[in-house]
Order: sequence, then C-alpha cells, then structure tokens
Amino acid sequence: MKISDIVNRPNPPLPWQEGEKISWDEAGFSKRMLKEHLSQDHNAASRRFEIVHKQVDYLERIADGIEKDLKVLDLACGPGLHSLDFARRGHSTFGIDFSPASIEWAKSQASEQSLACEFVHSDIRTAEFSEGFDLAMLLFGEMNVFTAEDLSLIVRKARAALDDGGVLMLEPHEPGVIRTNFETGPNWSVQESGLFSDRPHMLLDEGFWHEIVQMAVKRWYVVDSESGEVASYSQTVVDHAKSDLVDLIEAEGFTVSDAPGGWAAGNDDGPPEFYPLVAVAK
Repeated sequence: MKISDIVNRPNPPLPWQEGEKISWDEAGFSKRMLKEHLSQDHNAASRRFEIVHKQVDYLERIADGIEKDLKVLDLACGPGLHSLDFARRGHSTFGIDFSPASIEWAKSQASEQSLACEFVHSDIRTAEFSEGFDLAMLLFGEMNVFTAEDLSLIVRKARAALDDGGVLMLEPHEPGVIRTNFETGPNWSVQESGLFSDRPHMLLDEGFWHEIVQMAVKRWYVVDSESGEVASYSQTVVDHAKSDLVDLIEAEGFTVSDAPGGWAAGNDDGPPEFYPLVAVAK
C-alpha cells in the first residue's frame, strides 16, 4: 500500500468492506496488545485485576458457584484474567481467544500456578466448545464486533455447550457509546512505537457512522518512518439494540432476564460503556 492510496481512499467505507477486525492474531500486534491487557493503568484493553476480581465475584454468585464447583467457558478470553481468577477459587475453565500472545501468557500462568485451566488459540466462530458447562461468558463488548448472523452462531454454540439451567453472561456496549467512541474526524500523530508498530511511524485514524444499519467503521493507517511503507487496519462495530439482542438470544434456547445489581463495570473514569445481560439456558 502507498501513501497515494490514503489520499484516494473511499469515504465513507462500507461496513466490513476493508476488513472485519484488527489483526489480533498477527504475532507482533498480539504481543503489543498483551501489554495493554496486563496494564494496571487503564481499563482500555482488559479490566484491571481488582475489577476482574469483583466481576468474578458477581459471576460466581449468579451461577451458584458459591455452592458448587463450576465449569466455565470463557469466550474471547484475552489473557484469561477471568478464567485464572475462577480457577484460583477451585473452578475449572476453558478459554478461547484469537490472540496467540494472550493465549500463550494465559497458558503459562495456568501452568505456573497449577490451575485447572485450558486455553485454546482459535476463532470462537469456528472453535469447538465441548459440553457440560455451568457458565459461559462473552464480555467487554466483544459481541458487538460480530454480524448478527455470526453472533447467533456463537450464542447457539454456547447453548449447546451449557447444561440446562446454565448461565450465559454477555456484556454489550451501552446504546450510543459505539457512535460516540468510533465516529471521529481524521486524526494523525507521530509515534516512536505503539500498538500498531514497534518502529517509529505516523498513525492516521478516522471513524464513520452508518445510521441506517447502526454500525461504525474505524480505519487506521500506519506509515513507517524509515521505509514509507503503509499498513492499513479496519474494524466494524455493530450497535445492537437491546430488544434485538434479547430476541436473538432467546431464539437460540435461552431466557433473558434483567441482570442483578452489583456488576462492576470498570468505568471509574467516565460513564458506563457496557451493561450486563444474563441469559439462562432452557
């Protein structure tokens, strides 16, 4: 890709037109992202450990994990922070994520601490989930990066993996947050290194909102300062209405109910970005 391609880029890009997600599975990107997942300075990639611990308290409670050992399915688990916390309490966990660095770190922690965790590097749309779970979770707005068709598939697979009465915990974006966070004008900065490159580079980004389909498209261009080579990234995020999500989830064999109070959203520096959605397998 060349700088002229940036100058002549199509605006606005259509949803999914330039790629469906940032390259989480690219080795270098996943290593840089892992640092952000483990940072205790912010909640931008994963929650800080103290928030994770409070969320596991909540999840353990709604899945009756205080009374019994749970079998937990952690979808898009990142570095497995929730899974590891569950396992330290005596539960067994199975985590799946697209990032190789995150999965390797999670595996190393499970091994070092002799925890009952299994982690798999895979896409949750195609991965095998196994069966007999008491609790499944897809947190931190990850469900909003999927089309409605893919999300239905994931929920259907989660239902097959859960025992009757098992709990599916989802955490969609709050209404309006996606547009607020992703609709931005052209912006650029010069960085010695960053999430998209270890090398000095110029980063350009911009975001677009498609009102009719309620989707945002974000794109990034990374210009290497030495070679002038350009790399591009794009992500589409869907603002699923809550009523649509409830219909989608219940169509796959769940009953959705209002989430009990007490969910630690990890939004101490601003308004909530996500809300808890609890479904019980029929």
